Amino acid sequence: MTRRLLVTYLTITLFGLALFGIPLGLTFAHRERDRLLFEIERDADVMATSMPVPTGHIFDYARQNGGRVVVVDAKGRSTLDTDAPNGPPADFSTRPEIQDALSGKRVDGTRYSNTLHTDLLYVAVPRTENGRVSGAVRITYPTATLNARVRRAWAQLTLLGLGVLVAVALVAFLVARSLARPMRRLEEATDRLASGELETRADEAYGPQELRHLALTFNRMATRVTHVLDAEKRFVADASHQLRTPRTALRLRLENLETTTPQPQRPAIDAAIAELDRLGRLVDALLTLERGDAEMSTAVATDVAEVVRDRAEAWHELVEARHVALAVETPDHAWARALPGALEQVVDNLLDNALEVSTPNATVTVRVARAPSGVEVHVVDEGPGLDAESRLQAFDRFWRATQSSAGSGLGLAIVRRLAEASGGSARLDVAATGGVDAVVVLPPSPPPSGIAADTASFALS
Repeated sequence: MTRRLLVTYLTITLFGLALFGIPLGLTFAHRERDRLLFEIERDADVMATSMPVPTGHIFDYARQNGGRVVVVDAKGRSTLDTDAPNGPPADFSTRPEIQDALSGKRVDGTRYSNTLHTDLLYVAVPRTENGRVSGAVRITYPTATLNARVRRAWAQLTLLGLGVLVAVALVAFLVARSLARPMRRLEEATDRLASGELETRADEAYGPQELRHLALTFNRMATRVTHVLDAEKRFVADASHQLRTPRTALRLRLENLETTTPQPQRPAIDAAIAELDRLGRLVDALLTLERGDAEMSTAVATDVAEVVRDRAEAWHELVEARHVALAVETPDHAWARALPGALEQVVDNLLDNALEVSTPNATVTVRVARAPSGVEVHVVDEGPGLDAESRLQAFDRFWRATQSSAGSGLGLAIVRRLAEASGGSARLDVAATGGVDAVVVLPPSPPPSGIAADTASFALS
């Protein structure tokens, strides 16, 4: 941010310098021209009114200033020429400025010299004796003299502009840093709060008044969010724990009642017990969701391949009882970061969902693959699948494909919470089998030394 503010200030300053400096430089250039012409004309007047002509002074003047002085008589023939001090008289009567001066006019301007092949800046004034024009004085300078003065003026303006830029850069840096530092601290506090450090607060003592007020507002928001989250966690935890006791007591009563109930009424009691079991799973799921954020900072390196193989082995008997084949494809090792115990719950929930939609003789495939984004866990079923809208809604709490679907509707919500808490993500894709490909991506972690990454696969059926 400091760099952006500094560039902004300097850009505005450069625009201002260009807006005012260029016209000022052009004005200086015209001023230097007028100034030089005024000085030349003044010198020519002095020479024209000096009687007799001070020859030595004129040559000194020409040598010191780099100009050329020509004095002509009434016929335009030179009586003095600083460029040819010992030469014969030359005829200057054809020069336009000499003609104007001999006619009594004072002229100045620039013209191209065919003999010198350069532009000249000239001033020509008449010399008078007893009220009559007796000759003329012409002083010429190469335009390089004027250009040198103009360049000097531009150089002075440039140095002044550089000085202004340096001063503005210094002030802008101090101002930008005074703004950027508290904003950077506020940004860091925001990141820490977003990552789960709910005790984070912004510094309200530094920065401009607006930023201090923003920090105060942020702290109020953080306090409010912390209170809300704490209240939610307490409510979920208390409600879940309080539900367990009456649920257990009710189950015992139903089981005792079942032994004394006639056979025709027992299916109703079995259905009530099944609902109690579903209520128990719901309570456990709520507790899992409640603990999800609290353990965000404890993610550790986990061998995803090993965990998947272990869970597949644990589900082997249940899979066989459902007459479903379970195919597992993993490399020897695939290391990623995950919350302790989170991956086990993720795999269990995904396998449970896959088995719910699998018919006898179907195959559920669990695959671990390395990807640029991390380590991917795929659980692919051969069920009826879900449309695009349902795949997006499936991660919502208590969502079920149909009202008659088994389960609490929290399994995928738990999967997403645990995946995101581990720094990863979860999604549902369309499988090649027509079913659902549930994908969990976990951030990669360096494997321990000595662990090979060769790929191996096996299948359970």
